[in-house]
Amino acid sequence: KVAPQVERHISTQTGIVNFAAAQVCWELGAKRVVLAREVPLSEIQGIRENTDPGLELEAFVHGAMCMSVSGRCLLSQYLAGRDPNRGDCAQPCRWRYRLEEESAPGVYREIGEIPGQGSYLLNAGDLRMIEHIGALAAAGVGSFKIEGRAKSVYYAAAVTNAYRIAI
Repeated sequence: KVAPQVERHISTQTGIVNFAAAQVCWELGAKRVVLAREVPLSEIQGIRENTDPGLELEAFVHGAMCMSVSGRCLLSQYLAGRDPNRGDCAQPCRWRYRLEEESAPGVYREIGEIPGQGSYLLNAGDLRMIEHIGALAAAGVGSFKIEGRAKSVYYAAAVTNAYRIAI
């Protein structure tokens, strides 16, 4: 009501994972929805087929796969006092952890994964969809999102250039 000329894009943190949610956003005035990172290609196709064609779909194609659903993480706030829901994630899921047994304080045990280096047990693999750009576009994705938070300018430029070439 205050600024009707301003386009409304719906954040990934809204958790758009199906066509019904996407269509409601369209009916409420959204021009674009950023789909949740965990939405598979088959669901993206279903969202496109069952929503108004004027609704733009945006999908993440490169960057961290947050261990929390749609980036709704509370660990960063709890462990580092940095609110990930306001763009200030400390990425505690990428920290190295060791296990301490309650009955043996100070004795740390390796959890596994990388011998002698600890474990990154909360860290999901990074999203890298460069080989799937064509399939995503064919499914109806019109905007590709590359994570750049906490990355250098060089990193962001190099990754963006690689995806431009792929597109």
